[in-house]
Amino acid sequence: MAIRGFSGLIAPMEEFERRVKNVRARMEKRGIDILVIYSAPGSMRFGQRGHVMYISGYEPYFGDTMVILPYDEGLDPVLEIDAANYFPTECTWIKDVRPPRDFVKTLRDYLRENGLKGVRVGFVGEYSMSPWLYNRFLTEVEAEFVNASDILEEERAVKSSYEIECIRKASEIAKKGFEAAAEFAKPGVTEAEIQAEVEKVCRIAGSEFFPHYTMVTSGTEPTSESWWYGFRELRHGDPWLLDFGTMYRGYCCDICRPMSIGPPSQEQKDVVDILIQAQKAGERVAREGVPASEVDRAVAKVLREAFGIDWWGTGHGVGLEVHEWPFVGYSHILHSKAYRDMVLKENMVISIE
Repeated sequence: MAIRGFSGLIAPMEEFERRVKNVRARMEKRGIDILVIYSAPGSMRFGQRGHVMYISGYEPYFGDTMVILPYDEGLDPVLEIDAANYFPTECTWIKDVRPPRDFVKTLRDYLRENGLKGVRVGFVGEYSMSPWLYNRFLTEVEAEFVNASDILEEERAVKSSYEIECIRKASEIAKKGFEAAAEFAKPGVTEAEIQAEVEKVCRIAGSEFFPHYTMVTSGTEPTSESWWYGFRELRHGDPWLLDFGTMYRGYCCDICRPMSIGPPSQEQKDVVDILIQAQKAGERVAREGVPASEVDRAVAKVLREAFGIDWWGTGHGVGLEVHEWPFVGYSHILHSKAYRDMVLKENMVISIE
């Protein structure tokens, strides 16, 4: 099966050819005949749009989507889209694009149409499915099912040069937003006005979207109307924080910076110096072959010695989703294997927050 090319794709054809080849190699090692790749809308955290978008180029927007990817190159894959069936097919290289109906029936029909029996099917993105849908697959489709989300999680965690360039471009756009915010912020300006200025500048500079709330909080008291921004007016001497990300060709960045209205106090300078020390400690440890948890421990050690706090959850990977693999220090969360500790590899991109 040759992958066809379209100018409307979010990435070069070579990217999709590389991704499909690598994923099929992982399928072969696991003895998987078919991957059911499932995604929901959104870009904030793992399990949203990333899996389907990574393998097909199509972005789930109005609802859940599914790709059926066979190990056999002689079989065509299938993309069942969400409610937006007016989206142009140029969004994807997959030829067999089907309108939304019933994911379970689509898989049954696919197996029947291709004469596939006794196959092993791997689920990718099963955490995005409702328990009802997951159970329907298990009970209504004659196949052996295994959870295989780690195939795409590990593949997506290591970025190609194209992906790194997209993340770098998103970061350059975000830098313009920070510069604009620093110039715009002054006494009497509200948090919401800073947010609006940042997003305007970044949109004009090329940001396609903002993967999470553009968070602007100010002052020393936790009285803001919300944790992401409010309508508080900044005053002289206020510390304030800007935390946001931009998106370029689908790829996200995630950056946070503390600022001050007027010269910061010595105490504020001292706190920021400690945070920089903690970040540098994490950067020194972040090397190929090191578990991500070791980066978290290096950061936590600095913060514990300086502030006496028990810190964890230093950072995360960034890519098609702003929170994705590898997670740095999230292995404390035991209810999801997605947060498991991963060994760092060359070309992983992480945010040490």
